[in-house]
Amino acid sequence: SAAFDLSSFGRLSLAGDPDGQSLADLVHGAALPDLGRWASVTLDDPAGRALSVRIARLPKALLILTRPTDRHAVHHLIAGRARHAGARLTDVTEKTGMLAVYGPRSYESVTTILPFDPGPIEPGAVLEISQMMISVTVLRGSWLDMDGIELICPASLAPLAAGAIAKYHERQGIVPAGMHCLDQAMRLG
Repeated sequence: SAAFDLSSFGRLSLAGDPDGQSLADLVHGAALPDLGRWASVTLDDPAGRALSVRIARLPKALLILTRPTDRHAVHHLIAGRARHAGARLTDVTEKTGMLAVYGPRSYESVTTILPFDPGPIEPGAVLEISQMMISVTVLRGSWLDMDGIELICPASLAPLAAGAIAKYHERQGIVPAGMHCLDQAMRLG
């Protein structure tokens, strides 16, 4: 398995629009995920670009994950539609950190070293865990065509999660990998 710091990936929260009406004309009829699930979706930008995002349906909001280079374009694309629908789009990228481990047995490798037990999570699922007034979002899956686990937490806690992986990476068979490696894999996939 390989570990990636995905903090540069965009994280947008769309609250007050439970049915995703703000996104309806952007996804061309693609189904948005059910509660507790995430899906890869392509948004059509009027500028002609196809913006690949992942949308997770949480109890209080839709979480929209973007590639680093697309964060502002996706925000701009959705913000006006959200206001028109009476919803609120918030960019939470700077307030949160995102860490991922991708590859075979990645979920099992990470969950044995986490300070909390997310329990069994099937691929394609998303779960919010709150312990001791700290909220962590756990996604089972990846930006690549393989299994993985992604953790989104307050930015102040991200170094702790990264530290646990750094400490136990050899025992768990996790190789630290850089953004260049992930970018190349995304381009090839």
